[in-house]
Amino acid sequence: MNFGNSLLSMPIAAAPLSMASPVPFSTQELTNLNPDDLTQLVHCFLNFTSNPLENIHRLVNLGRELTGSLCACYQSSFQPEWVERSQQESLTCIMDNASQSNCSRRQLNRPGNTSSLNLLRCPTCQCQQNGVSQNWVITDDIHGKLSMRHGPGRPFNSEQRKLISLITRAIAIEEDRLYEQERQRIQQERELVVSQIAKQIRKSLDLQDILHNTVKSLLDFLEADRVIICRINDDGTGEILEEARNPEIPSMVNWVLSDPWLVDQKCHQDYLSGQVLVIEDMQQANLEPGLQQLMDFFKVRARLVMPIILTQEVEANTGDDTPGSGEAWGLLMVHQCHHPRQWQIDEINLLPQLATQLVIAIQQAQLYEQVQIANRELSELATQDGLTQISNRRRFDEYLDHEWRRLLRSQAPLSLMLLDIDWFKQYNDTYGHLAGDQCLQQVAQSLKQSMQRSTDLVARYGGEEFAIILPNTTETGAQFLAEQVRSQIAQMPILDPSGHGNASMSSKVTVSIGVASHIPFPEASPKLLVAAADLALYRAKEQGRNRVCIASDAELSQAE
Repeated sequence: MNFGNSLLSMPIAAAPLSMASPVPFSTQELTNLNPDDLTQLVHCFLNFTSNPLENIHRLVNLGRELTGSLCACYQSSFQPEWVERSQQESLTCIMDNASQSNCSRRQLNRPGNTSSLNLLRCPTCQCQQNGVSQNWVITDDIHGKLSMRHGPGRPFNSEQRKLISLITRAIAIEEDRLYEQERQRIQQERELVVSQIAKQIRKSLDLQDILHNTVKSLLDFLEADRVIICRINDDGTGEILEEARNPEIPSMVNWVLSDPWLVDQKCHQDYLSGQVLVIEDMQQANLEPGLQQLMDFFKVRARLVMPIILTQEVEANTGDDTPGSGEAWGLLMVHQCHHPRQWQIDEINLLPQLATQLVIAIQQAQLYEQVQIANRELSELATQDGLTQISNRRRFDEYLDHEWRRLLRSQAPLSLMLLDIDWFKQYNDTYGHLAGDQCLQQVAQSLKQSMQRSTDLVARYGGEEFAIILPNTTETGAQFLAEQVRSQIAQMPILDPSGHGNASMSSKVTVSIGVASHIPFPEASPKLLVAAADLALYRAKEQGRNRVCIASDAELSQAE
């Protein structure tokens, strides 16, 4: 590109700006300026707003007016540290009639190369052609170019060049303000994401829900293509627990991944130490063939990998302040598909913060699960008979009352069996208490195995007595089951561990059973069934034991 003799190129660095003064220059720098030009320059500064883009627009337009240019166009690109997702409005080209064209701020493939700005073209005006004066705006974070086209044969004089230099300096200052504002906005967004996840962790114990919201929030914040949380199993394989993705990106859910899916083996130690693995272009990363094939299959071109490590506390008496290596629980991954991505510092720094919150959630969920298990065990101990390992009298009373009220609403039958081991006192006296305990245990397990439905409850009622609650069971069905139970126990050998006589000798026991059935009604309570079944059991014993008796209408009436 040939800019002729009118090409003016001067890097101008941003100077500190005191917000107390609207004029960013010293008195010495403003000397020898035309009074009218100085008045317009100061007036422009006095009308600055809190929006740096508006101020840059004013400065570009002022430069056009003061130099008599046909148009003025300012374009800029950010250094790699800049967040690509700027939500600010575009900068525009100022033409001779103060209208705006489609010329705007753009991101370059190589922002650090100012010569790349020469490739930008304004589609409306001719400010990139011959007869153009250009000034570079160069700060720590910005590379910009102010182009001003003057008329043929009318190059800028020294005073106009000085004005342009001052305007370019002011643009650099406003660019720095814009950069800082955007950084603060991104920082606030990042803190908000972390805060929202931390808040959810405090109010929720549902780990799956927390993982789901985490990947969704991170996908939105980074504007990535896929975010996953993967659990590392004991065998080294990976299981995708949660995923958030763009609809056009293939899902990784239900895939079980194995080495070297985690990270390239060369980065293995880095990722285990808790560092973020950053890859901007998978095709340039020299990955192992297996991993490269996997990345190609899922269309991954750039990614971030953050290990989720459950740290272990160091023993207090070791004298070593170095934290334990901990356990690699899983990985938090961010994928950019279809094209490489230059990950920004703010984006990378977000992942360790989220990983810390996830560790809290995981440990909190594990603790909650342990408490739940302990509570279940305590509940079982409270409702389980210690000797026979079946439900105890407390559980029997609770369940019978619950089923009575439930079947009262549905008007379905409820049956109850009361069993008593025949001649158990004599058996206990003959073979000893140890043999008696084993007899009770074997009878209890036989009764438990006889039940075919999860709703049937077998309980130790007291001493050598057992009870079976049969919801939704008629008298006929209960009688049939009772006969099965009686016959099974009568045929079951009871081993004698007492050492009396032959150590291999065995004996047999029988049971007497009373059965009562009724459809619950409001005027009665579950005690009706207990009393009626007890009367039937007493009758079975009187009639010679080892038999089943069904509560008669008279016994049910007597029980009422």
